[in-house]
Amino acid sequence: MAALILVFFIFYLFFIKEFEKPKGKPATEALKSIPYLTWVHAGDEVKKSGVTKFFKKYTSEGLNLYCSRNLSMAHLIDMEGKILHTWQVKASLNESWQHVEACKNGDILSIVKDRMLIRLDWDSQIKWKKEMRFHHDLAEGEDGDIYALVREEELVSFSFFSLPLLNDYILVMTPEGKVKSKISLFKILKGEVPVKSYVEILRWANEPLNLQKIQERKERIGFSLTEQDPFNILHTNTIEIIDRNIEGLCRKGDFLICSLKLDLIGIIDHENEKLLWKWGQGELDKPHHPTLLDNGNILIFDNGALRGYSRILELDPRRKKIIWEYEANPREKFFSISRGSCQRLPNGNTLITESDRGHVFEINPEGKIVWEFFNPETIPEEGKRAAIYRMMRIYVSDKHPWINRLNH
Repeated sequence: MAALILVFFIFYLFFIKEFEKPKGKPATEALKSIPYLTWVHAGDEVKKSGVTKFFKKYTSEGLNLYCSRNLSMAHLIDMEGKILHTWQVKASLNESWQHVEACKNGDILSIVKDRMLIRLDWDSQIKWKKEMRFHHDLAEGEDGDIYALVREEELVSFSFFSLPLLNDYILVMTPEGKVKSKISLFKILKGEVPVKSYVEILRWANEPLNLQKIQERKERIGFSLTEQDPFNILHTNTIEIIDRNIEGLCRKGDFLICSLKLDLIGIIDHENEKLLWKWGQGELDKPHHPTLLDNGNILIFDNGALRGYSRILELDPRRKKIIWEYEANPREKFFSISRGSCQRLPNGNTLITESDRGHVFEINPEGKIVWEFFNPETIPEEGKRAAIYRMMRIYVSDKHPWINRLNH
């Protein structure tokens, strides 16, 4: 026992104390202050509402699906901002939706963050709901299976200690919501986690008031650890199913993921559950929403949480080289500190969700804005607007399940 105490003392002295040394304003302190707010300050722009720019000739036509972070409903709007359809659940499930995805058969899937996943038909009838700690993103496979991000609290070994953490899993479900399997992302990414993340957990857990806080939280909301705590060492925010083989890089069915806490985008071998490719550490700053483009490149929303401005990057993953990027002028004019998304459109334009302003805009390859939308959900007297986590441009053919519904 004495030897164990001595080892702990040495560990504390040379590791924890080292990370406690003042080094200006620590990045971790800045990150702790990042709020995932449902309402965000809009300032003088609070009067802007709906579509404020639309140069039809230069846009990529389609429908737009989004949900406000303060409501339990989703809207489908046309390019002029007209609401074509709304999905909304009953009051018994009246918790704000984080994100919605359209299914191939016309249903939608809604993430109620840290609570449940809901599948609804066109008429907002709930087909099923699954209560787990779903968050951020999901994807539908070609066979209709659903791949979603979920969190679980668990203990992991580090040095001589068992440490609690929030582990992210990719949960695989049937179209009916039955769980088929799950893949531990900590198991795959633990080699990328820096020692300081574990040290931060040790330091945080050494504070009696913090231990009391998580106990009270467990009694109040049903779980102990949240994404704002040091236990959230991955903070995965994207899951995309790769739809083709790319020689030397990945195979169809592998996963493209994004870890905010690791500043990492990666490709995961689905079958063997291992990291095939990674990029971003030392270059990205709390990123979101990487997507694989038709040309084999990857589009990334680089938030710049510590940098002070956001940018959109197109990366050649084989050469690990940035070949295109968008920044505003001045740079600080485009900035979402905590979330965001980007979508490459068929005409080469890019749809960008500046989440923390409730603002969505479409740019051409030269960076000119050709379409712009501000969330109409506002509190004018407080100068606030509802955030939008992600808007997606949807293309529907004449055979799409929504077409007959919309025409009637």
